[in-house]
This record gives sequence, structure tokens and C-alpha cells, in this order.
Amino acid sequence: MRSVWHKSAPPAVRRAFQSADDSNIWRAWAKHLAKRVEPVGLSELLPGENRPLLWAPPDAFDGRGAPDIIDRLQRLCRKGRPEDSAVEGVLLTWLADAAGSRPDSVYALEALAWCHALPCLAGPVSADLWWDLLDHLLGAVAEAGQIEFDDDPLVHQLLAGELPLTLAWLFPEISPARKLARKARKALSAGPVELCDGEGIPEAKHLGLLRPLLACWTRCCAIGEALGKSCFDESAGNQYEWFVRAALRFARHDGTQVFSDGPSGAWCPALFKAALRFGGDDADRDIARLILPPKKRKKGNRKQINQPHLPDPAVHSGWAAATVLRPDWSRLGPRLTVLFPSQEVHMELECKGDVLWSGRWELEVRRDGEPAAPKSDWEEVCWVSDEDADYLELEIDLADGLRVQRQILLAREDGFLFLADVILGSRPGKLEYRSCLPLASGISFAGAGDTREGFLVGRRRRALVLPLALPEWRCDRRTGLLGRTDGHLELRQPAEGRSMFAPLLFDLQPRRRTPPLTWRRLTGAESLEIQPDDVAVGYRVKIGREQLLVYRSLAQRANRTLLGHNLSTEMLVARFDQYGEVDPLLEIE
Repeated sequence: MRSVWHKSAPPAVRRAFQSADDSNIWRAWAKHLAKRVEPVGLSELLPGENRPLLWAPPDAFDGRGAPDIIDRLQRLCRKGRPEDSAVEGVLLTWLADAAGSRPDSVYALEALAWCHALPCLAGPVSADLWWDLLDHLLGAVAEAGQIEFDDDPLVHQLLAGELPLTLAWLFPEISPARKLARKARKALSAGPVELCDGEGIPEAKHLGLLRPLLACWTRCCAIGEALGKSCFDESAGNQYEWFVRAALRFARHDGTQVFSDGPSGAWCPALFKAALRFGGDDADRDIARLILPPKKRKKGNRKQINQPHLPDPAVHSGWAAATVLRPDWSRLGPRLTVLFPSQEVHMELECKGDVLWSGRWELEVRRDGEPAAPKSDWEEVCWVSDEDADYLELEIDLADGLRVQRQILLAREDGFLFLADVILGSRPGKLEYRSCLPLASGISFAGAGDTREGFLVGRRRRALVLPLALPEWRCDRRTGLLGRTDGHLELRQPAEGRSMFAPLLFDLQPRRRTPPLTWRRLTGAESLEIQPDDVAVGYRVKIGREQLLVYRSLAQRANRTLLGHNLSTEMLVARFDQYGEVDPLLEIE
């Protein structure tokens, strides 16, 4: 038997060790494990939560049978449960399968489950097998140091952080385990700092790991509290608190995570309850009450929350390539999430309890029949968030000297979403544009009969869609298309010239979708000369009593007139007030 005992080990174990009788050592150790009161089980650290290892499991989890193993081990450790005589065979198989295989997140969670079960396994398994399992877990911790955090943040944090912290907590009597606490804190402290932008927003490419990491770090917070020392240093602890708020920002109305349809993003009330306990403040708890699925409350027991005193609901991180455009903290209000890692833009729009689209916003541009492939990554060029609107503008370079500016505006009080691609070129040619938004399951597009607008329809009509650059009436035979194609909302638009503007307006306010409805291309002039479409464009939109004005310069900015309004700006989105005056929502100079 190994010389592994710390001075805190029970005297009977240390005396047996001095006798060098392995059988006596094991009997003393097993008896101690059966009788000790502390450390308690993980479910006792998190009262009422009997499955914390199954919080936000990776999407591949169910297909590997891992939940069955974890449930079986958790049942084994519950007081009053009979011993599982077959668990030794299960353990032998698991150790054989794990030997030499590359660790992944499923293996890491199974390893944690076996680790938590170790105190209860001293009866059902032999001494040699018990020590083999402990040796395997210690070896997994040692090898985890070779995992690059950016390659697999979740596996790194589970094996280099949570597993050694758990071993140190469960087995303070064993010196090699006890010494792992400092190593675990160092690895865990690196996690939130490296993953987040300074305010808890993870890199877009790692957003799918948000909740699995939140689960890992929250369990570690519970263990750290039990050990009497935080599992994070000060900087990482601050980032964890911001990370809890980020998890709220990226939640849908039903509690699931944006861009997710698997177990990792499923609604897990227990996880959020624990995360708010360890990392939330009063503002976070108020936000959670507003945006997460409500609990059943007695009438007259609902707390009134003053939203103006809460943090701004919209957030943007250029470092993380992630943005949330949101007018307020209403659970059923509109929310647009935008990710722009590398050469892709992903968007998800939710409104009134329906996800309207979710996934990659596809872009295809051709000039003179030749496709223009991306030559750079998307980069943020403008972010504006105020009481009128949230506005994000991105830019990417294409082949053959073309450039695309992607404009995304969510009007807060006016309740509409404006999306546009601006294709800018240095020489004239025949331009062909195509974009596709991936409609969510259960969402259809219903086109109008004689005109080119349409509706996105879920449980009800959720958005009116206007293709502003296409003629309103279908009898106008100039080419262009707005419709549903292979589960996508597709916009096709041709143009002749150096540049073109491809806008879509989504009206998210059903109360004003009453006649009249119309939009018109406006005539712009410069020095009394009418300007072509590749120099500047403008549109007037009327929806019920509301009227909007949209202008975009596609050439060098100059003083131009549009509908009698003098403009020297690059971009204008405005409404007409009750006196017919232009009231800008967004103006970019």
C-alpha cells in the first residue's frame, strides 16, 4: 500500500500503515469512509439539486450512455440505498475503455462521477480496484495540464480544474489528492479570464460551451465554499460574476440558450438558481425574474421591478464578436443575437415567444457572373446603442475589390428591425446579390398576393417583411425576389453599377399592421441633378400611421436632397413626427 497518508488521516489508518499490512490498512480506511460525516456529497452542498453533474451536459452526452452511469453512481451514494454488486464490472469496463483514449467532455464528466462515488465504492469494489480508480483519476489530472485551453476549454476546466478540486475536497487525508487544491485553483482561475472579454462575454466560437462551463464553475464555487477558499482568484471571480449575467443575456424566453437545440442549452432552473447564488447580484436576480420562465407564484406576491435601474439590456463585444440587440428586459420582447466569428455572421431573432430564425446569414455576391469570395474576416466598424436604437455595422472584403457593409438596426420604441447589405465596388459591372436567413422550425413565410411584402408566421403573424429595394407591386417586372427557399428567407437582387443597397425591413409591431401599407423608392439629387442608384438611395415607408425614411450614400458623401430634406450623411434611418418633420433614429456622418 502506498505511503500516501496526510497527518489528518485517522489514527487507525496510520497505525495500520506502520504495520505494513495492506489488508489492515484497507479495512481501516474503508471503515473511516463509511463513518465520516464530512466532506458531504455534492448534492448536499447544493441543497435540493440531486443531479448537478447533469447540468447542461454536452450535446453528445445522451448518445454515449453517460447519464446512465452518472445516475447509477449517484443512486449508489444515497443514504439507505443497497450496494450495487454489479458496479465493479461497470468500473472495470470503464477503466478499460478510458485507457489510452483521448479525453473529451463526456469522459471528463464520467470521471467526475466516479470521483464523487469513490467514498461510496470502498464497500462494493475490491481494494485494488479502488486504488486503481484513484490512480487513474490522479493520472487524468496530470495529463490535463497538456490540454490547450483554447483547443477545448470545457475539457480543460473539467479535468485540470474541477476534477483536482474535487479530489482535494473529498480526500484531504490522502496527500497527493490534498495537494491538488492549489493546482485546481490556478487552472480554474485561468478559465474565465481567458474565455471572456472582461465583462463575461465569451468568444463567439465558444458560445455553445457557455452553460456547460457555467455548470462546471458553479459546482466548483460550491466546493470552494466548502473548503473555505474560493476556487477563483479575484480577477477570475469577477469574470465569473459577469459570466452569470452573460448566461442571462443569451437565454431565450423559454430558458433555453440561443443557437441551441441540444442538452447543453436546455433550460435548467437548478443551474441558474445555483449560479445566481454564487455569482449573481440583486440586478442579476431581477433580470432573471424578468426574462427566465416564471415560477408559479401566489397572487399578490409578484415583485415589481424597476427596469430603468437595471443594466442596459443590449450588449456588444468586438473582442468576443458577439452582440445582443434588445430594447428592454421583457421576456417576450424582441431580441436579436449576432455572432460574427471569422467569415460568418450568425443571427437569431426571437419575438413574442417565437424564434423566427436562427443560424448563418448567408451571403453571395457576383460581379459580371463571377462569384466574389471573402478575402477577410467580418470586422465591427460601428456600434451605437441609445434610447432610440441599437445599431451594429460589420464589414468584410470580397474578391475583385468588392466590399460589403452589413447593417443591423433594432429600433427600441418603434419596434422594427432593419437589415441591409451594402455592396461597394471600385468599378461598374453587373452585380447579383443573394442572402438567406435560416427560418426556425415552425416558422413559415406567407407572401402577399399582388405586392412583394410578406409575413413571418409562427403561432401568429410575428413580423411583416418589406424588401425596400424591390418594386412594391408584382406587376412591375423589374427583377428581384423575396420568398422562402429550402427553409430560408431568401432575398435576390440585381443591379448595374459600382455599388448596390439590399435592405429588408421587419415590422415587429402587430398593432400597426393595418392599411395603408406602402413603400417607395425616392429620387435623390445633388446640385439639382438626379443621382443614380449606385451613388445614393432613399426610401419612404408607410405602415398604418407610422412613416419612416431610409437613406444610404453609396459613393463619396456630399450634400444631397431627399424628399426636400438636405443630407450630407452616410446613413439615415428616421421617422416622421406628427408634424411631418424628420426625427432621426440613427444618423451616421
